[in-house]
Amino acid sequence: MNMSVTDLRDIATIVAALVAAIGATVAVIQLRRNFRVTKAQFVASTAKDFFDDSELRKFFYQIDYEKFSFDLGSFKGSDEERRLDALLYRYNHIAGLVRIKILTTRDIEFILFELAQVFKNSEVRKYIQWLDSEFVKHGAIGTNVRRRPLDDARWLFDQLVNDKGRVDGAIAK
Repeated sequence: MNMSVTDLRDIATIVAALVAAIGATVAVIQLRRNFRVTKAQFVASTAKDFFDDSELRKFFYQIDYEKFSFDLGSFKGSDEERRLDALLYRYNHIAGLVRIKILTTRDIEFILFELAQVFKNSEVRKYIQWLDSEFVKHGAIGTNVRRRPLDDARWLFDQLVNDKGRVDGAIAK
């Protein structure tokens, strides 16, 4: 059997395409593996941040045990405002990653109960209502209308609560 130059080129093209396809497949597998490792490291780091910050832990327990109260006059500029903002905006950041599907609720189940407890707290709700009133006054910068404060965390809380009246099995409505 005699092969022509055209036949050899066709075979070389097919072999090159197969090598490229195998290389692309290996690259995708490696990227997925790296993403999972990076995500796991991020989740572990986030968990450590939540549980190692004793100031925030104590403040969470104040909220959870209904010992926190929101009085705008004494709250503005206080350590409690700083702690509550830190807690809420951490939840918001993580919820944003869930919203854009970088993380899943399963990835962050270690904080779902806490997030729910904080967002169910009537005093925290008063603070969020105050934030909303401030947002109405100052929500736009020029023509740029910003999203309301804590929008991602509120969205996640709503998603959890609207899942047949439960928050991932942790609490009922």
